[in-house]
Amino acid sequence: MEKEIKVGTLAVMSMSVFVVLLITAFIIPFEDEVTRLFFVGLAATLACINIAGFFMIWRSSPTIIDEIFLMTPAGMLMKHYTRRLRPDRDEHIMAGMLTAVQNFIKESFDEHGGKLKEIRFENYDVVISHSKAVVIAAIISTKKSEKMRMQLKEVTEEIEERFGDKLTNWSGDTAEIADVDHLMKRLISGKSRR
Repeated sequence: MEKEIKVGTLAVMSMSVFVVLLITAFIIPFEDEVTRLFFVGLAATLACINIAGFFMIWRSSPTIIDEIFLMTPAGMLMKHYTRRLRPDRDEHIMAGMLTAVQNFIKESFDEHGGKLKEIRFENYDVVISHSKAVVIAAIISTKKSEKMRMQLKEVTEEIEERFGDKLTNWSGDTAEIADVDHLMKRLISGKSRR
């Protein structure tokens, strides 16, 4: 919400500066050309600063991950990570719902062996990444799912590379895959870099 207010305010300010630039350049009469050029240059500089600020705010807004579900390809929940504590939500029900939706789409619509990669809600997106041994589903509350999809793919590949054998033969004991916690916590904190 705060980001939307900042972007909206900056957009209005940019348009205002642009209108002032047009008025300065074409409507206001000046005594000499040097004064006109000075005010046009000043208005153009302010417009450029405003536009640069608009793009800096737009690009710098982080992708916020609310939940991460680490699951087997069959849909069994291995681990659940959350940015917020929500004791009223059962993570097994959520993992089961994601698996059920995936299976429904696969059986109903998929003729070529594809996989579900994203589900969109009004305020949330669920971005899903698959490998041979693991499925990662992240619930994000921003609209930069492209960036998150790339990060999830990188983390999924790293997990597959480092822990693929453990995950393929996983017995169900979470202690066996405790080393994955570091990667998931890095991802949920926004510090996921290969």
